[in-house]
Amino acid sequence: MFDVIGENLGVIFVLLVVMWLLQFGLTFFQMRKYTARLKIIRQDGLTAVGMSGNKYKGRTYGVLTVDKDNRIIHAEKMSGWTTFSNLRPVADLVGLTIEQVLDEDNPLPISKKLRLAFQQAANDLLEAQEGKTSEKSTNPPT
Repeated sequence: MFDVIGENLGVIFVLLVVMWLLQFGLTFFQMRKYTARLKIIRQDGLTAVGMSGNKYKGRTYGVLTVDKDNRIIHAEKMSGWTTFSNLRPVADLVGLTIEQVLDEDNPLPISKKLRLAFQQAANDLLEAQEGKTSEKSTNPPT
């Protein structure tokens, strides 16, 4: 048995390298699509990305964009194990406020993992808004 492996070690190594390069290429194209989509939705308002899960159970990303009244105008998710995952709209959150997403008592028609990702994004949005308001108050216009 070890003789067969020893004879084909070069072939096995080449196959592993090819598979690794294929994975790298597919990941590269996925990230290009992801960043292109983020660039488009960032034009509509303040945007944040949240993440939940881990590499063993799978990660879920939630993207929120809000208007000046803290109403969600874009809610998109990306989840899955493969590099073929894309951002997909979550229409159930559009029109809600950040506070409604953060309210644990408010039932949302999404999974717990996705809710955690959106809550992380909502917290980041609140922090970004607080940073802007404190920046305005501490730096008077010149």
